[in-house]
Amino acid sequence: MLTVTNPGGILTTSLGAAATGVQLSIQLAAIYIFWMGVIQIAIDSGLIAKLAKLMRPIIKWLFGEQKEEVNELLATNISANMIGAGNAATPAAIDAIEKMAEPEQKKASPAMIMLFVISATSMQILPTTILGILERHGVENSSFIIWPTFFVSTVTTLLGVILIKIFSRNKKKKVVDEKPSEKEEGSSCSPYS
Repeated sequence: MLTVTNPGGILTTSLGAAATGVQLSIQLAAIYIFWMGVIQIAIDSGLIAKLAKLMRPIIKWLFGEQKEEVNELLATNISANMIGAGNAATPAAIDAIEKMAEPEQKKASPAMIMLFVISATSMQILPTTILGILERHGVENSSFIIWPTFFVSTVTTLLGVILIKIFSRNKKKKVVDEKPSEKEEGSSCSPYS
């Protein structure tokens, strides 16, 4: 529309939008760097290892039996997501999925899918990134977003976990049902017999 009504305004509008984009990127980078630093301090201090031990029953129920190193990465991912630092949680999720993978594995395991869903829905107790953006843009009482974010992220996370558990159970049942019996294995499969 600007090309017809105000061709000279295109450059001004484009430069203004670019400047706003760069400014927002720098602000978001600062938030992410802060939370990644906090998480690294928690890892180095042993807090994440302790958190992984506390969360072991939940992690085992969600992801099955995993190595201790994977449990720590899962605890890092979940705790970072809960404080709204999703981008700081991503490296831990990527490392956990790489360590969960078997050599030559071509498909995602149920544990990998579960991690993907939990990371994507990211149940947030305190949405710090959103709060930071709202504060930066001068929104008064930006804390209004806390309860709706907590409610929606909790519901979507629970729904995702339930669906993964149902589909994983159905897939296991289907695999068991499809296994041929010992009599069928020994019989001839030739169409001529």
